[in-house]
Amino acid sequence: MFDSANLTRAKNAIMGAFVADAAALGFHWLYSQTRILKLASEEPEFREPDESDFAGNVGYFAHPGKRVGQLSQYGEQCWVMLKSMLDSDGRYDKGAYQVAFRDHFGYGGKFAGYIDRPTRETLDAIYRGEYEALQRANGVPFSGDARQKSTVLVKILAAAKRFHGERLQQEAIYITSPMQGSEACLGYAREIIQALQAGVEFPGAIDEQLPAVSKLPALIARYAGHPDLLGHVESAIRVTNNTPRAINFGMICTQLLDAIIAGEDIDSAIAAGLAVASDSNHSSLQSALASNGSVPELTREVGMHCDLGAGVPSVLFNLKSTSSFVDAIRANIYAGGDNCGRAIILGAVCGGLYGVGGPSGIPTSWIAKLENQAGISAQIDGLFAST
Repeated sequence: MFDSANLTRAKNAIMGAFVADAAALGFHWLYSQTRILKLASEEPEFREPDESDFAGNVGYFAHPGKRVGQLSQYGEQCWVMLKSMLDSDGRYDKGAYQVAFRDHFGYGGKFAGYIDRPTRETLDAIYRGEYEALQRANGVPFSGDARQKSTVLVKILAAAKRFHGERLQQEAIYITSPMQGSEACLGYAREIIQALQAGVEFPGAIDEQLPAVSKLPALIARYAGHPDLLGHVESAIRVTNNTPRAINFGMICTQLLDAIIAGEDIDSAIAAGLAVASDSNHSSLQSALASNGSVPELTREVGMHCDLGAGVPSVLFNLKSTSSFVDAIRANIYAGGDNCGRAIILGAVCGGLYGVGGPSGIPTSWIAKLENQAGISAQIDGLFAST
């Protein structure tokens, strides 16, 4: 159970992630810090995506169809996790999350925009796995009536698109109980389910870029302080980015945000993140935190690109160097490169730390610019309805 202060910080963390991502969209993947400063010397946030800003080979214009207030693909991944948990009664369910990810970003999904490499490779693996699972299911023998076999197979395959785990097993009982020879039909249904689940457990790409952590704010916020938190985080990361390094950076981000939601200050939260870092990650993060430069300077030094080893040091240094949501998000935008990738964890931590409104919190005017902010606010509230 959350106390009221922790609950408020948890909700603000999720909102902070979405606002920070949308704020950075206009300059996402513009790699000239000088160009960004020239184009928007005071207010770089919520700039309309414009291909002419990228003229001269200074970056990659990935969002030609986007409008001010919309989310990048990182923000969309953050939202998919939120939505999948809402659809699972506020719980994390790996199967439900994987299906939600496939349905949103894959063929026929609602997402329209840039598909990054780990997302593309994950989708390819999911589709291959589903085809192989279907082949296994079709091969399960059944000694009864052919029409009955077809009925059970079709209904279980349909149910498997909606239900997972114990819920799918219950659905098998519901499907087969009215049938003649229901015990044999149930046995056949369970063998189909076993065949469907016999493939690779995690389809994630062998990839160590920022999409590994972009799904995390809602998951961390919902399970903050819970014993299942780290296991759920590892599972969610492995769905899209299945490497030990990606998982370690995810654990760093998890401990960081978990500490903020618990009410710790930024120095203690950063220390909590560093405490779970691998030796090599710990060394690089400590080196970044010792820098005396600005956020753009440090980011240019460690790398402005999408790798976790560049993005996470920039985020931690930013958190150490700024004292408000606006200052942190603007510094991140001015740092250039993959600012949307960094924005998700940065915005979540700043949202939980500084809250909404006032001199240091998320400006209410920024929240108002977020497309469908009323719907997102309602979904965030809904995530905690049962706590």
